[in-house]
Amino acid sequence: MKNKRIIQIGAGAAVLLMLLFTVTRLSDDTRHFLDVETSLALEQLQEENVEKAQIDDREQTLRLELREPITVDEQEGVDSVIAQYPARSAPEVFGAVQDGKVDEYDTNVTSDSFLMSMLSFMLPMLLLFGLLFFFLTRMQKGSMLGIGGNKAKELTKDMPTNTFQDVAGADEAVDELHEIKDFLEDPTRYHELGAKIPRGVLLYGPPGTGKTLLARAVAGEAGVPFYTISGSDFVEMFVGVGASRVRDLFKTAKENSPCIIFIDEIDAVGRQRGSGTGGGHDEREQTLNQMLVEMDGFGDREGVILIAATNRPDILDPALLRPGRFDRQIPVTPPDLKGREAILRVHSEGKPLAKHVDVTQLAKRTAGMSGADLANVLNEAALLTARIGGNVITADALEEATDRVVGGPRRSSKVISEHEKKVTAYHEGGHTLAAWALRDIERVYKVTILARGRTGGHAMTAQEDDKGMYNREEMFARLVFAMGGRAAEELVFGTPTTGASSDIEQATKIARAMITEYGFSPALGTVKYGEEQGDPFSGRGGGGTSGYSEQVAQTIDQELQFLLDNAHRKAYSILSEHRGYLDKLALQLLEKETLRRPDLEAIFDGIDPQRVDIFDTDVRFPQQAGFEPVKTPAELAKERGEEPPKRLSLLEASLLARQRRQQAQAQAQKGGNATGAGAGSGEHSVEEGEIGLIFGENNAVGVTGLPKLEEIQALEELEAAADKQTEKQAETPEQKAESNTGSEDSEQSGKHRKAEQNETARGTETRKENQHNGEHYDD
Repeated sequence: MKNKRIIQIGAGAAVLLMLLFTVTRLSDDTRHFLDVETSLALEQLQEENVEKAQIDDREQTLRLELREPITVDEQEGVDSVIAQYPARSAPEVFGAVQDGKVDEYDTNVTSDSFLMSMLSFMLPMLLLFGLLFFFLTRMQKGSMLGIGGNKAKELTKDMPTNTFQDVAGADEAVDELHEIKDFLEDPTRYHELGAKIPRGVLLYGPPGTGKTLLARAVAGEAGVPFYTISGSDFVEMFVGVGASRVRDLFKTAKENSPCIIFIDEIDAVGRQRGSGTGGGHDEREQTLNQMLVEMDGFGDREGVILIAATNRPDILDPALLRPGRFDRQIPVTPPDLKGREAILRVHSEGKPLAKHVDVTQLAKRTAGMSGADLANVLNEAALLTARIGGNVITADALEEATDRVVGGPRRSSKVISEHEKKVTAYHEGGHTLAAWALRDIERVYKVTILARGRTGGHAMTAQEDDKGMYNREEMFARLVFAMGGRAAEELVFGTPTTGASSDIEQATKIARAMITEYGFSPALGTVKYGEEQGDPFSGRGGGGTSGYSEQVAQTIDQELQFLLDNAHRKAYSILSEHRGYLDKLALQLLEKETLRRPDLEAIFDGIDPQRVDIFDTDVRFPQQAGFEPVKTPAELAKERGEEPPKRLSLLEASLLARQRRQQAQAQAQKGGNATGAGAGSGEHSVEEGEIGLIFGENNAVGVTGLPKLEEIQALEELEAAADKQTEKQAETPEQKAESNTGSEDSEQSGKHRKAEQNETARGTETRKENQHNGEHYDD
């Protein structure tokens, strides 16, 4: 804002100077005089052709208005001329004017002193240079013309911001960042425990997962100055500019501490040093060195919190990631099923959804999508509804929008021959039937032969839950699913087409990962083959070696061919065995073009899914006979017909503690200091047993039957009331009555404690039973 004000003042001053210059030029009365040689002017005087003359001794000029126009340098009709003369020739000029029989003449004699003449000449120049120096010194903030100045933008209360209520599907990240807000609002609780606020927070994750949205939410919630800048703003073509901007940014932040700095895409400036071809004098490295010093050097950085975001944490310099600079590194991953549902509900606010729209089913069909993808799905659905003139967003519009985001817009205008339609129907039917006949892969929920994007059709599967691990059979089932289209073309038409190119590419990637990354090949064992290719710009070196010998490479190729050939044969076997179902499905696709789960269930009624395993020959590590895996506490509780045990996670405990503090603050505002005195006491803190529950200690109590949040709050209120009543002295009957009431409350509170102890005992029995069955690990 200050620079904008300076620019406005400078522009006004420049306009004023231009106006003064224009007025001066317009007021010049010599503009219609033609500048000629002195000899020509004296000649006109001698020929008595001058009607009026003016001698300016200050400017040493002679102005003549002629009786008869003359021609000067082929310019005709000249009746006014002006000529210069030297100071020593002034007497001769005066004499010529007197002898030239001029009707009227006058003189302009110099009256200003030499000093005044110099001031009239130098003052405009001094004013101009003074304004220029003033603008440069006020706007540069680091170097000339502001090149090295701070480009960070300060978010004000007038700017649109987000809050933590606008962020869904990233509860853990929100809770970690919420701690910064709590520390800035009330640092006493942390100081009492000897805790220090994190000085740096790094948000990393794939694109579109909400890293920048989280930063905007922090800006809207923090209540302190918030400066935002991009990593690319530190990079310029001039040497030293990046380091200068870093110094100026942290200087501004220290002057306004406590405050928060957010650097988006920090990998633009924080790449690992020693990379590239610039050596130690690389401008990017100098900028990074200055940032490292400002983040945790000899200088004081108290009250300045740095938040950065990147989707490439692997290429950042290790010195940038160490504690003291980025104390906390928060992963922002794609949301799970619950998170996707929450994100869809947030972005559906303000959009008229039809009553039959099931957001939960939509969340299941969008597995793997980021928050940006889900927002795009709802926006595309709204656009499609507006395009066709609808009033509400229907489930069909949402399904079409999902397909558009995944596969691209539909190519309705493309002319497809009947034979190509038939090939596409059998191809997609092969994928669908192969998946439906296998037990280790998700069922297809939609298959279509409508061209979309670069594909002629697609068969889409949906996971019922978000899985984090896959076994060998599940991975091989995906190979069979990918090869189903090619197998159908060969089975029905006897020759393959180019339509399976993307299927082959996907199957090859899966098979290679099974061999070189997951250790699923008995011939190669549990070894990671292949190193990451060198990147001279990421600090990983410029080598391109594979990391294994030629014999190993040959074995990898053989195992790769073995997996793909077996998947191809298995897909062909499944389709040939269920040829009637394949023909029936292709016919339905040609008639309806798109089939969904109910249609597929009706067509494939009678197919018994089978399990596929080609790794039976690997007998080196068989499953031990006579032993079964231990059962989880949830499985044991289900067998007993009980509710599954609940473990208070760190996120739940943090939310519980935050709600307790908010409740205590609300009571303090209503009841004054007397009620708010217990806000920081033990009655609103997490007890020792609860801490064991949170961090999973072996000696924790109360694993089963953990009270709900409302029950815990009610119990605390009863305990607080009992403590207050017992402290009172029973001197009057009224006070005794109150004391009796307090005793009843205490008795009721004791009953609650006894019930909780019973639940604790049950949890101990459950834990002993698990220990008897075998060792238990938490994922």
